[in-house]
Amino acid sequence: MKPWLTLREGGGSYWAIRATVAVLVLAVVLYIPMRAEAGTISTAVEALVLMGAAMALNLVLGYTGQISIGHSAFLGIGAYVTGIFVSRWGWSPWVTLPVAFVIAFLIGVVVSFPASRIKGVYLALVTLALGLVFPQILLWPKLTWLTGGGPGLPNDESQVPSTGFNIGRREGQMQFFKIFGWDPFGDLRRPDAKEAFFYWIALVFTVIVYLVCRGIVKSRVGRSLVAIRDNETAAAVMGVNLVRTKAFVFGISAGLCALPGCLTAMRSGTISPEGIVSLTVRAAITFLIVMVIGGAGSLWGPIVGAVAYTWIIDKTGGWAEESAIPAPLRPLFGWADIPPADGIFALLLILLMFVAPRGLVGAWKQYSPRIVRVIPRPAGAIGATPAVVPATVTTTPATAES
Repeated sequence: MKPWLTLREGGGSYWAIRATVAVLVLAVVLYIPMRAEAGTISTAVEALVLMGAAMALNLVLGYTGQISIGHSAFLGIGAYVTGIFVSRWGWSPWVTLPVAFVIAFLIGVVVSFPASRIKGVYLALVTLALGLVFPQILLWPKLTWLTGGGPGLPNDESQVPSTGFNIGRREGQMQFFKIFGWDPFGDLRRPDAKEAFFYWIALVFTVIVYLVCRGIVKSRVGRSLVAIRDNETAAAVMGVNLVRTKAFVFGISAGLCALPGCLTAMRSGTISPEGIVSLTVRAAITFLIVMVIGGAGSLWGPIVGAVAYTWIIDKTGGWAEESAIPAPLRPLFGWADIPPADGIFALLLILLMFVAPRGLVGAWKQYSPRIVRVIPRPAGAIGATPAVVPATVTTTPATAES
């Protein structure tokens, strides 16, 4: 089938389309905190948190092929590190970010050593146990002095009445956030300004996680990950240290997953085992769903999956009443007394397994050549139209005589 449009990589039309897409994405990113309502900004923050966690999980599952259903524990570690250091010891929330990353990284490395000996369903069970045990550890009586137990933090023994930025109207509370004298957010006591403040923090976290994941995937380590995923025996024969590589990637994934957890603690102002849904195994399964919908083993898969998941949750959140459901969909979902988001995702996953088993990004890569075909530049070329270097022939007396 002949494509509608053919582009040459590096050509003018190719870069014009890429620039247009980049401008549109930038326009949406800027429009949300500047023009959208507080509810829309809050939904965007939740989508960014999902993006960060799913991208971190994608390093382990999508590129290494290790099944993890316990990454909610690492997100919880980030939340509790920020909550404990801020509320109990009065640390700045910014300082807790590298601390949370290092702690989650070390725990991830420790978990990866026994996990590297097993794979498949057994590895899934080990990581599932991690996700189930973590909330129980928070309730352990011998650790309640640190974690706050069931009520969580902050509590009566806390030095700071918040686990993040102490924003409020009373004297001594944070009301503005200035950068070298510049006040980009305005009065943080307004809901839209407060949500915009956390939106930019979430966006920075997401960009950092994306750049780290991209750097790993495009490096030599990334090629080792794909080799391990495809065939561990062949990767070991070619010199890949399986245990060391898995431990490094699992630790990096755990550390990156802790950053959205830090944001969760900053934004909520309180943390508890039951108050933060992201600490449960259901959250870990949500990360998996987001990654599968977007496309595992792709840098853009978790981003697309998080946007799709959050958009459907937001749009179907008020469908508990039959009158709120669009007329064409009432026969399918009108009988439910609760929002049918879970049922919609179940149907979507089943449909994707038949139509696009590699997710939305995989479907785009598979079917987009029928619409737009990009001709790659020749190997070794620097520009769009590489210069032709004339061949030089060296003659020797022997060849001259022949």
